[in-house]
Amino acid sequence: MNKRIVLILGILLTLLCPNQISASLTGAQVSTGIIRVAPSGSDSSECGSETSPCQTIQYAVNLASSGSTILVAGSSGGTQYTYRPATDVCSGPHGTTGVVCVYNKQLTILGGYATGNWSTANPSTNLTIIDGQDIYRGVFVLNARRSTSLRMEGFTIQNGFARGIPTRSGDDKIFSFGGGMFVDSAQELVLRNIIFRNNQSIGENTNSSYGGSGSGGGLALRLVPNAVLEHLTFEGNITKGGAGVERGGYSLGGGFYTDRSTVAGKYFTFIQNISEAGSSSGSGQTADGQRADGFGGAASLQGSDVTLQYVTATGNQARGGNASTYAGGAFGGAIKVEDGELTLMDADLRQNLAQGGNAKNGYLGNGGGLETINASVTIDRVFIIDNVARGGNGTTGVKGPAGGGGINSTWTTGDRATLVVSNSIIADNLAAEGQGTITSGGGGGGIWIQATDASIVHTTVARNRLGNSAMQGQGILLIEVGTSPAIATIAYSIIADHTYVSTAAALHVKPSNTVTLNRGLWANNDRNTNADASPGAWDAPGVFNGLDTMLSGLARFVSPGAPNYDYHIRGDSNAKDQATGSTAKVDIDNEPRNDGLPDIGADECVPIVLTAHAVASDTLHLNWKANTSLLPGLNHYDLVFSYEPGANPPDQGNSPINVGTQLDYMLTGLSAHKRYTMTIEARGSSHALIATSNTVTAFPTDIFVHLPVVLK
Repeated sequence: MNKRIVLILGILLTLLCPNQISASLTGAQVSTGIIRVAPSGSDSSECGSETSPCQTIQYAVNLASSGSTILVAGSSGGTQYTYRPATDVCSGPHGTTGVVCVYNKQLTILGGYATGNWSTANPSTNLTIIDGQDIYRGVFVLNARRSTSLRMEGFTIQNGFARGIPTRSGDDKIFSFGGGMFVDSAQELVLRNIIFRNNQSIGENTNSSYGGSGSGGGLALRLVPNAVLEHLTFEGNITKGGAGVERGGYSLGGGFYTDRSTVAGKYFTFIQNISEAGSSSGSGQTADGQRADGFGGAASLQGSDVTLQYVTATGNQARGGNASTYAGGAFGGAIKVEDGELTLMDADLRQNLAQGGNAKNGYLGNGGGLETINASVTIDRVFIIDNVARGGNGTTGVKGPAGGGGINSTWTTGDRATLVVSNSIIADNLAAEGQGTITSGGGGGGIWIQATDASIVHTTVARNRLGNSAMQGQGILLIEVGTSPAIATIAYSIIADHTYVSTAAALHVKPSNTVTLNRGLWANNDRNTNADASPGAWDAPGVFNGLDTMLSGLARFVSPGAPNYDYHIRGDSNAKDQATGSTAKVDIDNEPRNDGLPDIGADECVPIVLTAHAVASDTLHLNWKANTSLLPGLNHYDLVFSYEPGANPPDQGNSPINVGTQLDYMLTGLSAHKRYTMTIEARGSSHALIATSNTVTAFPTDIFVHLPVVLK
């Protein structure tokens, strides 16, 4: 064949199949299946060995065949990998790209290596950073023609930026996905030990009726049937809707977004992520009735089946868009679930905000901690504390209503919504109207249950608040949608300390709705229920079953309210040993309820109650309360602890530490945002074990959230 023809064919093949060029390579990466990357390397067809690494991750991806592993070096000060136009194989055929782009391959990409040690990764020491420089997406994964999967571990993905994809059709032209990482239709995804920091997903401004939606500031998954996600941190990520002529675009998941995906996740941390819907100078409402809504400050889960365990979400915000006449709503200050399933276990949703938008007429602020619509949600061993659902401000019209300072569950279409809450604490949350002229109401300072089948078992609902007396249900509100009622069972639960609006009942059941109560405890509420239809009830009561099974007394929490928010019960609580008939096995701390006399509420009283608080980036302050009458022969306490891989051990030494008889202790020299698990053991003079405390998991942080003061 003519040499010129061969050359032309080679060029054409390279242009048509840029990420398939590995088939003709004979370098070290082909013989070993491992390609190494370091900033000291050089991008060439022979790179990838220990002594001759490639220089860029994308070049290594282009060389790799399916099944290859790419090892990436970092450094103690952080090694940044940025976008290189020369290695970009995605923007041409797919209209978008990332610092790293993977399609039609099955790859493993591991960070945290050192050029002197390619056998063992240490991401906490060898920081490996993918940096979008506020211009490019961090990572793009796409199934274009053949099976695509990615396993990725040990990276920080930061400063990624995503907008619409102009070469695509329909809304994808103006909708944005995954500023840090967008995984589109991959068959399998595994992510471990990834930090998503300061990434943005921004919907496009348009000249059409609505602006583009922004989804997944940190991570967006679409049509991913098998995702395993572990040890992920989302910090300071933002998603925003664009501006439209009539209304702004939606925002979905400041940190994390899923669409029609199946996810199994453990050890998630969400800190100060924002989901902010777009604003418009138009009316704010399109012909179909849609407004510019903000979903899920930390995470928005759409049409997905998601299981999450060990989740912390603090200081996240969902914000509705502003407009001239009709503001947008905010749904789920931390987590929003729609048309899917969520199982949430061992989680802490705290100090998150759902803030409705502003216009002539303000709009909804729903679910300061969690909002769910047309979904099946199960939560177990979850703290939902000090969250705020606040309606938007109406300049001359309606005050934005608010529902569910802690949880909002509702239904509009399809199968009945379900909500199961067990071994959880819903406390110190606030639902408050916005400012304006016309009162719109709302309620459910702790939990709003609307047209939902709900089961609330061994749960403590305490000290939740409403913004004013026009709202209903300081602790819990049951309300219908049209002719579809809320039906709830509340068993072995404490409803306590709702004293902020004396005319509002702690449990309010509106007409046509039904609650069945079973052996719970009323404790220090100004008004337990609206069953008597006394003044301030607004309407006739719904159906109350089992009122005669309820006990009244004192909850005697360890340290309720700020700053400790400790709703463990003391040994003299009237809830102790009173959950007759309960078959629950464990409490909120996963401690056993095995003494044959389980306690009402989330907590099973133990002789020692331990709490832990971050006081600096490397320090945890531990304190514990001990019922010495239950600790005969006490000689000293041992602090027993463990920590996740990659975390620093404390300066004070190895576990266990003999701390004497003091009731507080400082652990220093720890790793910020790493989880430490701690237990106090009471020991006798011969070191015999007398009793153990609850187990507490906490992480040091230098980020402390202060939300705006709420005026009632």
